[in-house]
Order: sequence, then structure tokens, then C-alpha cells
Amino acid sequence: MLDNRKFNSDTPRSSKKKSKNITEPSNFLSFDKLIYHPEKLVGYKEDKNVFPITATLSLGNYCNHGCLWCSTAYWRQDDANSIDYIKIVKWLVNAKKKGLKGVGYVGNGEPLAYKKFLDLIRKVNEMGLDQGVFTNGYLIDRFMDELLNSFTYIRISLDAGSKEIHSSLHDVSSTHFIKIIKNIENLTKRRKKKSPTVGVQFATHQRNVYDLEKCIVICKDIGVDYVSVKPVFDRGSVNEKIEKNSLKPKDVSKIVEKLRKYENESFKIFFREFQFESENVGFNVLDYNRCYAGYFGVNIYEDGTITGCGPHHIPVGNLDTNFNDLEKNIVKVSKNLDLKKCPAGCRFHPMNRLLHKLKNKESFAKNEHINLI
Repeated sequence: MLDNRKFNSDTPRSSKKKSKNITEPSNFLSFDKLIYHPEKLVGYKEDKNVFPITATLSLGNYCNHGCLWCSTAYWRQDDANSIDYIKIVKWLVNAKKKGLKGVGYVGNGEPLAYKKFLDLIRKVNEMGLDQGVFTNGYLIDRFMDELLNSFTYIRISLDAGSKEIHSSLHDVSSTHFIKIIKNIENLTKRRKKKSPTVGVQFATHQRNVYDLEKCIVICKDIGVDYVSVKPVFDRGSVNEKIEKNSLKPKDVSKIVEKLRKYENESFKIFFREFQFESENVGFNVLDYNRCYAGYFGVNIYEDGTITGCGPHHIPVGNLDTNFNDLEKNIVKVSKNLDLKKCPAGCRFHPMNRLLHKLKNKESFAKNEHINLI
């Protein structure tokens, strides 16, 4: 019913009380952010506007931690390699002209251990590209000012709420946990207007799940914005160092729901339920018929190889590849990728499901009442 009632000036409705700033809680990990790129949402249907928005860089395969469930540990078994600084800077300069908007430092090793990390992030900042980093947190103090002033997000892989659990699962001295917590606290205290976003990831396994509450309490206390709860994935070199993850989705879900009492306007718990469900059954539980991951983000590795799909490691080019050829290769991989071989917990599953529904809206029109807004 439309409310057409009129109110006179002395009714409570027109009082000049200070209103609250009501906003939806942000989920930094969801794909709701696709709405900010309408040209991509229009283009992907016709395989246009293919050049990615984000480039995820693996700067090197050296890491100062030895996490037992690291699925890329096999990349570090031989020589320590790092990305060609001159080539990657040149690539990023040209990529921005094509539409690249952000750079994420995530890869086979610890990004902050890259010898030219400071030079690189300063260059990228000058280019006007957004930056984010996924780190184990131990070296944050070396780059505190640059991280605070030039980054959009900083996410720390913590996976523990105590020095004992952290030490055993990250295969480091117990002093690492203490320093990392201090680094995170310094970040949150020194930042201005809650920027950059500071989050913590907790990869759950039967060895650490009961440390989750301690982790959440610590993170909330030191000003972290969110804790993301995901499973330890049973793939890559994981089984060489740690037993298979035996946690059941419903069990983790019950634990997380009890811990939501710690949430408030400034602290959230993000539970990646679909990843737990997929990992439990061993396959992707979200239905779609094509992967568009490469249209939105590519992975660049320390040897210069570029892939449009991290899990499959199917190359679409390298740092010397012509951008037109790169786009053609991205489309080719997208059309020919065998989705049955996709890993259960791929983070792009929800995005592909959403894009599938947009492209095939007729199939969902009645059940989801899409024209009755």
C-alpha cells in the first residue's frame, strides 16, 4: 500500500532529531562489487571487454612460513625465484591503459619477502592502481607506512588464536605469533578512517578449529575489521604434511553461529559456507556452465606466466604477450575449460553462478520473480 498521508510540521515524523547513518554491512569477500563494473556485466555475455580488472601477482616463491596445508609448497622445493621487476612494472603501466584497476599480491610465497616489494608498491601507487596484499603478517613492520598510505586492504593468514597452535601449523617459532599480532594492532591503531581494511583469514582444520574463538576475540580486541572462516583444502601438497580435513560443514557452521555474538557494526565474521560444503562432497556445489574468472582477474606468476584460472594453471600468455592475443586466449580458455575438473572450493564459484544467472535469466524468471521488484 502506498502511504500518501500528510504530516504537519509538529508531528514526530518531521522532528529534527539527528538521524543515524544506516548502511548495509560490507562483505569485502563477496562478488556484490561486480555492480561497480557495469561495462563488464554487459560485455561478458558477448565475450567483449575481456581485459581483467584485477591482476593477482605472485612476486616470488620464497616464504618464511611453512604452513602444513600450503597447497603451493611444491613450488618452493627447488630454487627460490622472483618476478622480473622491470617487466612487471612495464606490464602494469600498459595494462592500466587497457582497463586494469587493481593489483593483489598473493602467490606461491610471502609477498612482503620480495626484495623489491617497496619499489614495486610505490610504482603501482604512482600509477593510481588499487593495491591489496595477502600476507602471513610477520614482515608488516618493514612496510608499515606504505601499507597504511597506499593499500585498500591487508589480509593476514593467521589460522590460530594462540602461539602454540600457530607455531605448530605454520611451522615457525612461537615468537612469530606475538609479533604478527603486534603488527596487526599497529596497523589498526595507525590507520585513518578505517583505511586500509584489515582482515584475518582462519583456515579451519581439526587441529585448530577450537582455537577459532580465541582468534576472534583477539582480532576484535585489536581492531581487525573481519575474520574470514574457510576450510583447509585437501589438494596440492597438503597431504604430505597434514592429515585430511575431517571437519563437517554443519559442525563448523554451529561453531561459527555461536561466535557471532562477538560481531558488531565494526567487526564481522565471514563464513564461506559453500567452500565447506564443496570440500566435504569433493566437488563444486554451485551450478553454472562456464567460467569467466579470467575476464575479471588474471594470475601472474614469478616466472612471468599469466593464467586466467589459478587452480587449473592453464597459461593464457606471459609478460611479453600482446594484449589482444592475451584477451583471445582468455576467451578460449573460458569456452573450453572442463568444469568437472574445477577444485571444490574455488573462490570464483559464486561469481560464475551469479554471471550464469544473469546470462540465463529466463530460466530463473518465474521462480525468482525477477521482474517484480
